[in-house]
Amino acid sequence: MYEVDIDAASPSDRSALRAAAVSGLLYVLLVFVPQVDGPPVETASADQIRSFLAENDTGLRASATAGALSIALVLVFTVSLARLIRRRSADSPLADLVVVGGALVALWHWLVVAGTSMTLVQTLDGTDLAAVDNATLRSWYGLTNFTHLFADLGMVAMATVMAATSIAGLRAGLFPRWANWLGLIFASGGAVGTAGITSAWGPLSNVWFIGIFGWWVWSFILAVTCALRLRSSARSATSGAALSPAA
Repeated sequence: MYEVDIDAASPSDRSALRAAAVSGLLYVLLVFVPQVDGPPVETASADQIRSFLAENDTGLRASATAGALSIALVLVFTVSLARLIRRRSADSPLADLVVVGGALVALWHWLVVAGTSMTLVQTLDGTDLAAVDNATLRSWYGLTNFTHLFADLGMVAMATVMAATSIAGLRAGLFPRWANWLGLIFASGGAVGTAGITSAWGPLSNVWFIGIFGWWVWSFILAVTCALRLRSSARSATSGAALSPAA
């Protein structure tokens, strides 16, 4: 497996590297926005839900904003990675898998944000939570448990992106070999953990956390790698221009 000379990258490559670096780093930074946990969905009373929503209004809005931004950022990140793959293998289905996987990850973010932000949207419509029927309020809050399962199954899309990008990286030398192998390890952990969740096997389901934490670590590694290669490309271009004879 060879290492691609990104220093001699085309303008298209540099554009993709820049987009992947910026979107990837911003995407990872958003994970540090605190998530607010409420009372248990199964046993929470309407009064407990109202109290939770009132006391954590700012945190819920910050979390919803971060989730909404993540939708756009992960799309830019994965499409940029796919562009780099296609530049070296135009007919590779791996690039398509990265794009589709990225779209499904964006869908995952969208569903989670939509479910957890239901009450915020109702407030915009002028609805007073104090006047909402208890059963209706509990049904809105219950969507957070519904999106929890979506979050678990969203690992399938993340594993697809990591696996497809890593395999393409190993074939074309797009990224450091260790980063590609690490991506495959994270993807495998996520796939095995998801199988544990769908089969309701507790010990195996814990492996899922390798995939979810790995997703953020892997995204950060690739974003930094793209930034470093973009910087190297700029230095090479500057050096080449300095060494060129004057007209």
